[in-house]
Amino acid sequence: MASVSIVMATYNGARYIGAQLESLRAQTLTPMELIVADDGSSDETLDIVRDFAASAPFDVRIKQNETRLGYGENFLSATKLCRGDYVAFCDQDDEWLPEKLKTCIDEMERHNAVLCVHAASLIDGESQEIGTFDQGISQFELRPSLSLPPWDVYFGLTQVFRRYLLDLIPSERRGLDNHAVGSPLSHDRWAHFLGDSFGSTVALPARLVRYRQHGKNAYGGLRKGLLLRLRGKLVASAEIMEMHHTIAAHRAALLREVESAAEDVSIRSHAHAAALYWDRLARLYADRDRIYRAPRLGERLSTFRRLQAERAYAGETGLGRNVLVKDFLIGVCRLPVDAITPKDAHTATTAAPAPPAR
Repeated sequence: MASVSIVMATYNGARYIGAQLESLRAQTLTPMELIVADDGSSDETLDIVRDFAASAPFDVRIKQNETRLGYGENFLSATKLCRGDYVAFCDQDDEWLPEKLKTCIDEMERHNAVLCVHAASLIDGESQEIGTFDQGISQFELRPSLSLPPWDVYFGLTQVFRRYLLDLIPSERRGLDNHAVGSPLSHDRWAHFLGDSFGSTVALPARLVRYRQHGKNAYGGLRKGLLLRLRGKLVASAEIMEMHHTIAAHRAALLREVESAAEDVSIRSHAHAAALYWDRLARLYADRDRIYRAPRLGERLSTFRRLQAERAYAGETGLGRNVLVKDFLIGVCRLPVDAITPKDAHTATTAAPAPPAR
């Protein structure tokens, strides 16, 4: 039977952590272990965890950081302690449905997938449902490798993945995040990258977690309205293109190292294909950088047409039609953004957070 390690990152989570721990106790597939990585809590968080550990039906281990690591590094440092076949990230303030682990593991084993993601419900501080966090998942999907959007992410609280992925590349070498500029890649974006590079992903529309929204969320499920999100997508610069080029080239280099070192034929094959994929993305962003930097209209237009001819804006690259329009209007034509979107759109909806501008 498959074994599952749950990794929970904590920091001053005493208000809600008890409910989350009880939802882990209620799992229909009992996990092998819970690893709690605490980032310097000064409230009763660890007392609550220790009380829970005394009666938990699985092993509970506590890792206390000597210095603050931040949420992403805290998660990834704790994964090094995992002994299970699978890893599930767990926030301190949500509530899991009893069938979360069993559903995800059953589907992954049925389809030989390396990553499972799912939808969630949104709840408020009093555990009342306030919306849906579907992450764009409307039906069951089995996504082949290299078919997930390269710059987006399925949030960590909705991820379960095969543990061996973490052994392929040390997390210390994961590079920078394209969303939190200048910061190391987040734990869930790292798992997203590894999963998409080395196997298929199962996406489930079932809402298997109650994702709590409150004032201390690191990231929430509420997002800006359509016009503000469109405006964010349209704001771009050569620096953004250069950043994406650098990240893509770095990932390609990491994958080539895996290809050279791996003894497993399947891993070598996946690493080779993924390296080519990220090499191509690096070249596309180098060309997009030229569009935004070139002083002459003719050079900008010829580069844009070459990208079109190479299907750079096709869905498999993660760019798409919106990015095509942005590159043409803002990059080629140098049309001011203020001429395209109003500045005073303020609505909010209960949906997935918008991806960063590309």
